[in-house]
Amino acid sequence: MKKVRILFFVFSFYSINYSLAQNQNLNSAESYLADYQNYKGGMASLGKAKEKIDLAAANENTAGKPKTWFYKGKIYLALFNEKLQDEMTKSTETENTKKLLAAYNVIPADYLDEALKAFQKEIELDDKKTYTVEANEYIKTITSNYSDKAYACLINNNYSEALALYDKSYELKLKMNITDTAEINNMAFAASKLKDYKKAEVYYGKLIEMKDEPERCYLAIIQMYSEAGDTASVRTAIMKAVAAMPESYQLLIEQINLLLRDGKPEAAINGINQALIKKPENPELHLVLGQTYNKLAFPRDANNKDLKRPANFSELIKKAEEEFNKTVQIKPDYLVGLYSAGVFYNNVGADILKQSENIKDPKKVKAEEDKADELFKKAIPLLEKAHELDPEDKDTMRTLRQLYVRTGQGETDKYKKLNEELKK
Repeated sequence: MKKVRILFFVFSFYSINYSLAQNQNLNSAESYLADYQNYKGGMASLGKAKEKIDLAAANENTAGKPKTWFYKGKIYLALFNEKLQDEMTKSTETENTKKLLAAYNVIPADYLDEALKAFQKEIELDDKKTYTVEANEYIKTITSNYSDKAYACLINNNYSEALALYDKSYELKLKMNITDTAEINNMAFAASKLKDYKKAEVYYGKLIEMKDEPERCYLAIIQMYSEAGDTASVRTAIMKAVAAMPESYQLLIEQINLLLRDGKPEAAINGINQALIKKPENPELHLVLGQTYNKLAFPRDANNKDLKRPANFSELIKKAEEEFNKTVQIKPDYLVGLYSAGVFYNNVGADILKQSENIKDPKKVKAEEDKADELFKKAIPLLEKAHELDPEDKDTMRTLRQLYVRTGQGETDKYKKLNEELKK
């Protein structure tokens, strides 16, 4: 019986010593961290602090203590900051902001991840809330670091890592009831660059729900799918956007372009007229409307072959002319408008001459030729103005030269000068 008691005493003595040894690792980690923070031991002390806290976190006697995880979080966050400062020192950038972003871009987030897990573990274990308030403040710091590193990755085209880091930051901010719309926008941008278009659309959708520049977000979705060549998604996005924001001029323009691409000019005209109610002095809208009327007047099949003229051909030509004229009246130096109006008159005149080939009465042929000449003469000043604005455009020059010949100006100085310019 006496022998048993001695064995029990020896066992108990060993257990107490073992427990004390493990507590000593935690206490040593705390002490080494204090030395580091007080500039006594520098990085050597921080390295020792990491060594001791890792032992304490791995041992069952101290792994259940909130203090262990609180100090592990502080130590690992300090390790991350040291790496960050070290990289900033190495940087060749001259501005501090650029140094910081360059440093964030190259250092890994491992220490941040470990610090976050440690603080979260502390909060989970800390029933008495001894360190919880401080732990939450440190988590806010970690969240900011994730966000800053994500931005550094984003501007360096490292979209995959940027998105992963933004995801972490976003989830942490949600728990803090923080909404960072700029961050969500960056997440959408990164996802689109990674060609994860559905994820990007989800992020843009969150911004739309928050009413954070919804028009811009809808346009970003449309552009994203357009660049991807996904016409079905473009169509869906445009229709959804216009339904949500029928007052938006920009989205209405996107719908008009879609209708024109889909070969629905009549529907497009209705859309253009709606847009003109909002912006009656917009030269681009008048130009597109003129081009649309012109397209209806001269229909073509899928192989670009002429189809039968519509019954309201003359009416369509008149409306097209009115819109082209409004375009250059509103903006006299609008290069595209001037060129388009000049080409319109030239083409209608050329079409009259072509149709007159089937007329046998010389007097009627002459009358048609005179009509064509009047249109050619209307085209010339428009194209001359376009040529002044862009002296290098060969298409304008060739059309203008042809018009000089057609109107009997083939020997004029203007014709000769233009001919020389075309030879250059």
